[in-house]
Amino acid sequence: MKKILLIILATIGLIIVGGLIWLATLDGQYDVKKSITINAPTSNVFDTVVNFNTWEIWSPWLCVEPSANVLITHSGTQQGDTYTWEGKLVGSGEIEHKSITLNQNIEQEIRFKVPFESQSNVYWQFEDHGTSTTVTWGMKGEMPFLFRFMTQQMVSFIGMDYERGLKMLKDYVEKGDIASKVEIDGIVDFKSVSFVAKKVSCPVEDIGSSMKETFKELNTFCTTDNIEKETAFTIYHTFDFTQPTCIYSTGVVVKPDFKTTNQAFYTGQIEASKAIKITFWGDYEHLGNAWSAGYMYLQHNKLKQNTKMSPMEWYITNPEQETDTALWKTEIYIPIK
Repeated sequence: MKKILLIILATIGLIIVGGLIWLATLDGQYDVKKSITINAPTSNVFDTVVNFNTWEIWSPWLCVEPSANVLITHSGTQQGDTYTWEGKLVGSGEIEHKSITLNQNIEQEIRFKVPFESQSNVYWQFEDHGTSTTVTWGMKGEMPFLFRFMTQQMVSFIGMDYERGLKMLKDYVEKGDIASKVEIDGIVDFKSVSFVAKKVSCPVEDIGSSMKETFKELNTFCTTDNIEKETAFTIYHTFDFTQPTCIYSTGVVVKPDFKTTNQAFYTGQIEASKAIKITFWGDYEHLGNAWSAGYMYLQHNKLKQNTKMSPMEWYITNPEQETDTALWKTEIYIPIK
């Protein structure tokens, strides 16, 4: 019995040592940055970013949890001023202005507390083009040793968050408003439906343009086959920003006995399931805010996604009939076990 126990302990020890050696070979350093061009003078853009009091409006995190507690010290615009947040979904931490060069760059330090403690350097760069400004938002740092294996995943998540934030910053500066409102409905029963759809594979970075073309084909198909489409949807079979390719299906609900001779489309059935439902009001450009909220909710409540079923977007509002993007309603469903 002692021999068996010693063998087990030795094996565990070797696994731990092997794991530490593997972690030591990984590079935990990262430098992720995203840019966007805003049609406004640099002074306008800079004044918005340097003022922590505006961050609650265009923050890619606060938009998914507006009820999170926020504390801003002093004016929120000067060196040494801080922005502290604490919420159920967004965790907690603080960010501090470390140096400010008017209309050129901002250096900040971000200190995460929850879900785990870490510290990174955040930087903003502003490139003046006269009537427009290119803004770059970046973060550089190093993952804690035991979390080095998550470096690439974190880089992808930060990149997505920064892209979402920059899109909202652009709308806020250019339009004075952001067509994005997220409501987490929680766990619901998704009922089974029959559908006809087109399955598409495309590079992740081209999904926006790809879906526009697919919807055009879907509209033409529905007109040709006399299908009365009330709501369209997209099933995301494969969508991972760490991978180069996305596979999705876009379609409409039909009767179970529906048949088509158009080989570009296929029929199928979405099975009934439990799912997290998120309702989004706003421009499709900001749909990432709703997806982020859904997965944060999933993680916070320790729910497990049903990987045998694909997450979906259901477009309740017809953009051809409603021109106000703030009134576009989309429902997102993430199947769970």
